[in-house]
Amino acid sequence: MTKFDLVCISWHDAHADSRWIEVTEIDNEPYLVTSIGYLMPKAKKGHVSLAQSFGADGFVDSVLHIPRGMVVSSAVIVPADSV
Repeated sequence: MTKFDLVCISWHDAHADSRWIEVTEIDNEPYLVTSIGYLMPKAKKGHVSLAQSFGADGFVDSVLHIPRGMVVSSAVIVPADSV
């Protein structure tokens, strides 16, 4: 079985206002999201790709592709039992 790093990625997400609003109600703040998953090296060019789950047969599930330009920070998570 391939070993994947468990990582925590903070990133600015594209988002939408879900109702009719006045232009003055739109804020200038980015929408910060934090995602945790298994890092898929070189899965999609220009992106950081995280899988929710992986199986012993090599299949992965629910892969999220985050554009690299939207990444604010990243850290490898070290499981407590491996310290």
